[in-house]
Amino acid sequence: MIPQAKSITLLNPKSPEPITVQVVAGLERIGLAMKSRTWRREGRSGLGPLQRQVLAVLQSHPKHIAQVSQIAEELAVRLPTASEAVATLERKRLVRRRRSKSDGRVVTVELSAKGLRACSGNPHKPGALVTATATLSPREQAAMLTALIKLIKSLQDQGEISVARMCVSCRYFRPNQYDDPAKPHHCDYVNAPLGDMTLRVNCPEHESAPKGQADAAWTAFSNSRIA
Repeated sequence: MIPQAKSITLLNPKSPEPITVQVVAGLERIGLAMKSRTWRREGRSGLGPLQRQVLAVLQSHPKHIAQVSQIAEELAVRLPTASEAVATLERKRLVRRRRSKSDGRVVTVELSAKGLRACSGNPHKPGALVTATATLSPREQAAMLTALIKLIKSLQDQGEISVARMCVSCRYFRPNQYDDPAKPHHCDYVNAPLGDMTLRVNCPEHESAPKGQADAAWTAFSNSRIA
């Protein structure tokens, strides 16, 4: 007797889901995995996710100092919420708060040595995403970085990301200044050529370019990228 074939549900080849849906689903799955990992890790360290994000913001700023209002803006949270997280971190001696002598309303926050160690984790053990990304070829890594820059820029234009200190929006960035495909760009800050592999999405030396310069740089950069 021939066994009855099991029914299989197939996608309709005439109306497949757009690739954008699949890309977003993949990003959401990665985000969920990293969030779960963060919850497990922070549960052991005694830090909540928001507190860890505050430390990360401070780590990315020059001299590891930022105003509470800047932290709130970058994390897209209300000022009281950011202030509460900072106060908790101060009790744990991970940050130090200082009130401006010239304007008592301005409060700056600085990472302590203990807070910097908490940010760094184990320098000899790369994160799971770093390890996964390292499995990609250099060409794939460059293409992924370029795609992420485009996504972040679009989200910033939509108001979903308030701050993005990327090379492409920096006044020091000069796209496509050289014929060398490995290093076509130039950074005036370090006075050196840059390649797609060395572009940053969160540079502590970032200074926002005037709108006209930023728009022109973005057009020159994006028009020459992988379609």
